[in-house]
Amino acid sequence: MTRILFFGRVAEHLGPESRLDLPEEGVNVGEIRRALAARDALFASTLLRPDVRASVDLVVVSDETLARPGQEIAFFSLFSGG
Repeated sequence: MTRILFFGRVAEHLGPESRLDLPEEGVNVGEIRRALAARDALFASTLLRPDVRASVDLVVVSDETLARPGQEIAFFSLFSGG
């Protein structure tokens, strides 16, 4: 299981992290976002917002970016600060 981290307002709603089983060949970030959103209405209303961004290994990425098990995958609100 791959850890998916949440920061900012996303973490306020969903907690600091979740886990998702990713295939070895990887999947794109949009698929990860949709798989998490399918869990329940809270995940959907939080992760499908247009101001929620994603990163893979600390680099902000688009939903088309491939992510593999073992990489750091995170979702955060646009204005998380830091």
